[in-house]
Amino acid sequence: MNASDSDHPKNTTARHDEAESFSKSPPADNPVADSFNIVVSVPESIQIKMVDASALADYEIWIFISSILSNAVVGFLVAYFQAVDSKSSSATYVGWTDAVFALLFVAATLTAVLKRTSLRKKGRDIRLKTSGASAK
Repeated sequence: MNASDSDHPKNTTARHDEAESFSKSPPADNPVADSFNIVVSVPESIQIKMVDASALADYEIWIFISSILSNAVVGFLVAYFQAVDSKSSSATYVGWTDAVFALLFVAATLTAVLKRTSLRKKGRDIRLKTSGASAK
């Protein structure tokens, strides 16, 4: 048994065609071209809201900050209720910490709302009209 026999356990006589032998043959038509029926619906006009990218980035940052602060407010509120329930001496400190996080959360949320209002006022609507389409 030689090395080529060990690579192929079943000794079959498979036919191997080189791609170069088909390079001169004419291209064939798509055999399934007639079986597909694709319909594309395009609206008569498309409306796009254009906004200032830096104002949008500021809005996204303030929304992110307010979402993190909301988690801190809820976390410290749960800790405060647990400290009050267990009559812990640290309940006052946890309560004040929660109050600070709540104030920061309100400030960040109001800033995000103001940024969003600014985006709506300064944004422009652009309307694109479709003129026609052709199939090739």
